[in-house]
Amino acid sequence: MNVLGIETATAMCATAVVEDEDRLAECGLEAPQVHSERLLPLIDECLRKAKLELPRIDGIAVSIGPGSFTGLRIGLSVAKGLAFASGKPLVAVPTLAALAFEVCRRHRVQTGEYILPLLDARRDEVYCALYRWEGSRLSECRQAEALRLQDIGSILPRDGNILAAGDGSEKLMRYLSSAANSVPGAGSGIRSVACRCSAAAVAVLGSVKLHRGEVAEIESVEPLYIKEFYTVAKPQTTQVIL
Repeated sequence: MNVLGIETATAMCATAVVEDEDRLAECGLEAPQVHSERLLPLIDECLRKAKLELPRIDGIAVSIGPGSFTGLRIGLSVAKGLAFASGKPLVAVPTLAALAFEVCRRHRVQTGEYILPLLDARRDEVYCALYRWEGSRLSECRQAEALRLQDIGSILPRDGNILAAGDGSEKLMRYLSSAANSVPGAGSGIRSVACRCSAAAVAVLGSVKLHRGEVAEIESVEPLYIKEFYTVAKPQTTQVIL
């Protein structure tokens, strides 16, 4: 089964084509605010590298969030358009699950170890979830949520090694580097590993979901923002001097 994966939840703008779990091609770049201009050309390039055309793709998987509000909207809009035009099924893949899966693909994760994917949610917050590697699959221990750095301990296990990954992990480790800060309940401790969001991981998990028949409805699927996106206008005050 050939699946096209799209990742735009962070500064990473990437796409990949996989056949089940085998990566056929992957293209991407890491730069802010380029998704609207570069995503479609990257998809074309990736399909050419995989020697496939869109009609031969069995499904389209997209990173659904949490992450950058703008990036998620762009990625989902493109994925919806391609799915609608081609008649191919659309699969929504949680961004943090794909990041945790990429950790397992790139690092020697031991059975029973925990993966803590973290994305920067600005200020003193991160988007996070918790997974456990069962040897051949990931099990979800905690769903995606936005937490302050000082509250991370509330979701961590009391035992076992914890591998943190993503741009939010750098933020957490800087926080922990201060002697005044700690994360209670971190078991054997938190270790940061180098890993970024991956379109190939999105595509592989999309292939798994597609085999299960877990297909999204193009008309109704929305990004998983976690946090509300809003702006607050400051009221203007006018002083009248009589």
